[in-house]
Amino acid sequence: MFKNIGRIGIDMYLLFQHHTTLEILRNVSSDTDIFTITGTGWHFVKYLGPAVVVVGPDGRSERNQHQVMAGPTYQGLFPKVALLPPSVQHCIWMISVPLIYPRLEAAEQIAHTVATGKKAVTGTYNLLGKVTSSVAGVVGAKGVVGSGFDSVKKAVGKSGLMGGILSPFGDIDVLDELRDQWTHESKDLERTYLIRTLQGIAHQKSLRMTFLSGAVDCCGAGLVHDPAKPSDHKTMYQLISASVVNTPPPPYILKLLHNHKPLYVPANGHRSTHQPSDTKEDMMEIFQAEGDGRPREMKKLMGRRNYVAIVAYDPEVVQGTYGRTDMGRGAGKLSLAVDFIVQADGGGAGAGGSAVGGFSAGGGPAAVNKYGPVIIPSLELGR
Repeated sequence: MFKNIGRIGIDMYLLFQHHTTLEILRNVSSDTDIFTITGTGWHFVKYLGPAVVVVGPDGRSERNQHQVMAGPTYQGLFPKVALLPPSVQHCIWMISVPLIYPRLEAAEQIAHTVATGKKAVTGTYNLLGKVTSSVAGVVGAKGVVGSGFDSVKKAVGKSGLMGGILSPFGDIDVLDELRDQWTHESKDLERTYLIRTLQGIAHQKSLRMTFLSGAVDCCGAGLVHDPAKPSDHKTMYQLISASVVNTPPPPYILKLLHNHKPLYVPANGHRSTHQPSDTKEDMMEIFQAEGDGRPREMKKLMGRRNYVAIVAYDPEVVQGTYGRTDMGRGAGKLSLAVDFIVQADGGGAGAGGSAVGGFSAGGGPAAVNKYGPVIIPSLELGR
């Protein structure tokens, strides 16, 4: 059943997001747009003008509890990026789940504890139910006793005390979400391999790498960088934007995500120990205040509906040219300016974000706040 659901999902994805079908793709000899490498999963490389490229790897079709994509898929994707024309300055990777994101070890420990408790409770009730039902069978009350124990298990299950923690299938939902993260220990070596390989390509091509992700129901920006060389090829940015219709994570999850544990990327082939290395991970504190000027306690992630607006521009042309009509040509090195448009929590503009007009679900006006811009510079040759 689930294989058929997946098959139908891929058909709908290709039809509605790429306006094509499997039959058409199988008969196309060119792979300059959407292509497969292993026969499982469809990837794309799209140009937004001569200087910006968007790479969309399929991070779902080959995903399991131990990997996001298979090794041959990476070996097919990396050469396509390494062979991009010299005009390309920015490579934006559309990766569904953030590659750079705070860790949730505390939440995982709690979820493991809950999972262990759930198994213990279920096992105890199952054992008691069997013993009691066996005894009750002698007196003809086995059905009544059995249904009574089923009711007790349901009371502590997904409709009772553990509601909101268990998935519809009775598993611990938080654990499933954590396993899906790039930052989970099961994906650690693969994540390091991806980051270190892209740093190498960035150095060879003078190509700035940026990741654009969602799937965590909040927004924010992070980066990996060398603190001693903050603008070199090791600096790669992470942009996170939530789906507009999704409910934000609960406040306690956002609180756990605002930890100050120092994080570092290890050398390729090594597991993360977060010992200092040449690549540090950081989340940027871009949400300093609410729209009405109230300071925010949690400045790195915003748990509200949002979207991002990305604009490519030439800093030499834009800087100091407001109101001028005689702007000349710049050096042609483009930067990306990223603004986060976030649903307001009541109130108007202030120190944290400027107010922007919008509309609510009911059709009336709804205030949103703009945070940013986060500036992503191009990478100088040889840096």
